[in-house]
Amino acid sequence: MQEIRIQSLTKERLNEAIDLVFNAGLDTREEILHHLEHLNAHYIALEKNKIIGAVGWYQDNVKYATEAMGGKFPGEDAYWVGFFAVDKNHRGKGIGYSLLQHIQDILKNKGVDKLWVSSVPETRNYYERQGFRFFMEGKIGDNQKYFLVKDL
Repeated sequence: MQEIRIQSLTKERLNEAIDLVFNAGLDTREEILHHLEHLNAHYIALEKNKIIGAVGWYQDNVKYATEAMGGKFPGEDAYWVGFFAVDKNHRGKGIGYSLLQHIQDILKNKGVDKLWVSSVPETRNYYERQGFRFFMEGKIGDNQKYFLVKDL
């Protein structure tokens, strides 16, 4: 297997990262751009200088999850896993694990003690295998979501 490098997302690589996340079917191109333009909070995995994975974090200052979580919403200061995607041809090779571990290490160094994720049903088990624990179930819009948290 080719060596995988993880590095910060740069403006020059932004469109390629947007394409990767969009092709994973995670959201609209506009929503993806809104999150990924915060370059200092996103990282990419590269193989032969091609983006094969992306991950980031955000703080929910627009309270995106408030309606779904009600009084259990952890607040605007909580850190959440943002767009997280691995190219379909590279899944199951530990790339997602490496990307997730990378942001967890960075957040721990910033003094963050918990990382939250709003998961679709198809990815809940993945996050649980990565050490996240189920917190609650809810809906954002018409979409079923599972809210999970991990102590860092």
